[in-house]
Amino acid sequence: MDFEPMDRRNFLGIAGGALVCTIGGQKFRIDSKADLKKANAAYPVPPKVAAARNNTPISKAAIQGSRREYWIKAEQRRWNVVPSKTDEMMNQRIKKRVTGSTGTDVFAYRLYSKDFAQPLGPATVPGPLLEANVGETLVVHFQNECPLPVTMHPHGAFYSNEMDGAYKGKFTDPGGFVQRGRTVTYIWECPEGTQGSWLYHDHGPFDPIPISKGLFGPLVIRDPDEPLPDREFFLGFHSFLPGSNNPNLRQALYAINGKAYTGNTPTLTAKVGDDVAFHVYAIDNDFHTFHMHGHRWKENGVNIDNKTFGPGDSFRVRFIEDNPGRWLYHCHVFSHLHQGMSGWYNVT
Repeated sequence: MDFEPMDRRNFLGIAGGALVCTIGGQKFRIDSKADLKKANAAYPVPPKVAAARNNTPISKAAIQGSRREYWIKAEQRRWNVVPSKTDEMMNQRIKKRVTGSTGTDVFAYRLYSKDFAQPLGPATVPGPLLEANVGETLVVHFQNECPLPVTMHPHGAFYSNEMDGAYKGKFTDPGGFVQRGRTVTYIWECPEGTQGSWLYHDHGPFDPIPISKGLFGPLVIRDPDEPLPDREFFLGFHSFLPGSNNPNLRQALYAINGKAYTGNTPTLTAKVGDDVAFHVYAIDNDFHTFHMHGHRWKENGVNIDNKTFGPGDSFRVRFIEDNPGRWLYHCHVFSHLHQGMSGWYNVT
């Protein structure tokens, strides 16, 4: 069976009828391809960024205690959102005219070895897991190879103003406007009170375009006194929208970790008796829910099996596995569920 795409009228209805977006001070129709190169050329370079143009990466402040150090690039690549072209939950074939015949262009973070000597894997959506223990400092060397200025901005950690990784108009620091070919170093501290499941993402001048094209990833700050779980899963709920963000797509695809539809999204596995942790976050314009069939967990002393969360929210679910079978996990917003936001959780 083939899945038919929504027509243009239905899509725009779901999108709230929004026809125009502003990128770099220029207005574009949301259902047509934006000339990002033109918008980028017209974007003014903030004074602090221009002054630092010929400098080496941002100078590092004194780092107290131990550090976790990462080298990460932002790169452009082709990405197949539905590689199997099938939704296993509904046993339906997804037509190429829904997903784009050749995939879609994404921006993705990629992990490198020290001093960017060599890649440690492909550029992926989401980006690599960043982790640290309470008391450590995250030192992230970031290089931009995308055609637009992009950044890295963390949730949860503590940082000084110039390490924010955010665009602030004429007040922007170099870390908030990283041009193609430039490198900056971010320093994010993890003192007591920052432990938790978090995320990082672009917060540059073209926000939210780079985020919707894939520039985000998970960040966890661990309590070193807490035992690690037996199984650990990091799940980012987000969407690929057609039009100016992804012109090859014919409808919105609601994704988990860069993939849409059951059998393409992460298939998670565990066994009875495992201590299992799910780290979940959202990074698009919608509210979602995290629902697991056959399972429940406690929140504020109450058993639940369906948690609502919104853009930029993150949380952890942890329990001892006790129920074998093939289960679904998914968003319970039904339009999101049936446009890709579901996956398998197999327990033996």
